[in-house]
Amino acid sequence: MGLVWFAAAAALLLLLVWWAFPTLARIIGFLVVLDSLLAIVFLPSFALPHRLAWLGLGIIVWLAGNWAWAAKQGTWGSRLAFRIFGLPGLRRLVPRSTIASGSVHDRS
Repeated sequence: MGLVWFAAAAALLLLLVWWAFPTLARIIGFLVVLDSLLAIVFLPSFALPHRLAWLGLGIIVWLAGNWAWAAKQGTWGSRLAFRIFGLPGLRRLVPRSTIASGSVHDRS
């Protein structure tokens, strides 16, 4: 019974992560980038050595959230992500579900 319970809990956790990751990663990544930029602007002597790593991590988390959103929904959630993943180095990472549509999700 313990193994069945563990497998069910793992499956439920994976479904929860698949459902919540794109939105949470985009929000958390944006907040980390915003916090890092504000710290670099207002406290450069204190923040500069280690806030650059946090800035990079925030950008990576935001990009991962946008990639997961595009893979799940079939369209890009923001124009900025659409443009960034169009760059030569990141073009290979574009999810196949967005190649057919090639559009940005219009929220209006």
